[in-house]
Parts: sequence; structure tokens; C-alpha cells
Amino acid sequence: MSKQASSSSTPSLLSIRVPKELGGKKVVLVEAEQYAKMKQRLAEIEDTLEKIARGEAAYRQGRTKTVKSLSELGR
Repeated sequence: MSKQASSSSTPSLLSIRVPKELGGKKVVLVEAEQYAKMKQRLAEIEDTLEKIARGEAAYRQGRTKTVKSLSELGR
């Protein structure tokens, strides 16, 4: 007696060919919309890290100003 699942209860499968260069490597399948969001988020994070690095360099070089309130910025 062999068990056979009915076609209505098993999800349909899709075969994907993977290039040999990717053989043995971890691969992630992501929806295009989610990938676009992740790519945009990565660009935002890289931009933020670049600005932080520039700010830290300016601080080390003494090109920053310490203020106690926002009203002091215009002085």
C-alpha cells in the first residue's frame, strides 16, 4: 500500500534551474517587490553611515559647534 496525496491537497511545485556557479552556495528566493524594498533600504543605510562618518571626521578635526539650545545656532 503506497500513500498517494491527492492533487488538491499538495501545493504545486515549480522547478528552477540553478547555475553551477551557485551550486553548494546558500541562495535566497525573494519576491521582486520585497527585493526592491530591501535594495532601497540598503541604499538609505549606506547613505546614513556615510553621513555619520563625515560627521565624526568633522568632530575629530574640531569643525563642529556645541550649542545648548537651537536658538544658539543662528549666533
